[in-house]
Amino acid sequence: MKYKIAYIDEDEGWLNTFYQTFKGDFEILRIKADSGTTLDGIVDLIFKSDIDGIVTDYLLDESGEVDFNGNKIVDAIRDYKPHFPAIMLTAHEPQAISQTEDVNIINGKDILDGGNEKRLEILRVKIKSNIDRYYSVIENTETRIKELVKKRNETSLEPNEEEELTKLFILMDELEPEGKEMPANLIKNEAITKLNEFVSQTREILDELKKKKEK
Repeated sequence: MKYKIAYIDEDEGWLNTFYQTFKGDFEILRIKADSGTTLDGIVDLIFKSDIDGIVTDYLLDESGEVDFNGNKIVDAIRDYKPHFPAIMLTAHEPQAISQTEDVNIINGKDILDGGNEKRLEILRVKIKSNIDRYYSVIENTETRIKELVKKRNETSLEPNEEEELTKLFILMDELEPEGKEMPANLIKNEAITKLNEFVSQTREILDELKKKKEK
């Protein structure tokens, strides 16, 4: 099954080039940024379309029709999902680097000209690996939470395990902020079943643990 990614650009030619280059590797949603495009609209479309990751051009405002660049899209998405897979392509790397918090996501747009198959393959692998890693973190976090909750319900947790569990719940809230229910067989009736409801309590527990360590 192919991952579904969005490619965002203000140039129709680059949109088609990206699509033709990677259509065999990914399901691609092409998003053209123009005078009618808003930052909120793009972010809303991405999350409503069940996208696994995004690739965006950096200099979207080059034509004067768009009032934001690709780094703002990445920032807006990661304000909601801090670990969401994102790659940025640009022909203006120094400018993009100076304006982007995570410089590791920046790649030269000339990769798409087809002149260097090795660099193209590296980009292909990078996109897929970022998404693979993202889902692996979600899966591993869920698995460990289930293990710790099961142990807590059957016996009890050591202080370091309680601290680990609270951190895992906070991480899961970042990975899936819409909330996720734990399997009923692992949670007692009186326990909290939604991760987003549990986060505020876990933060309080972390504070208490820190205070105990300081004494």
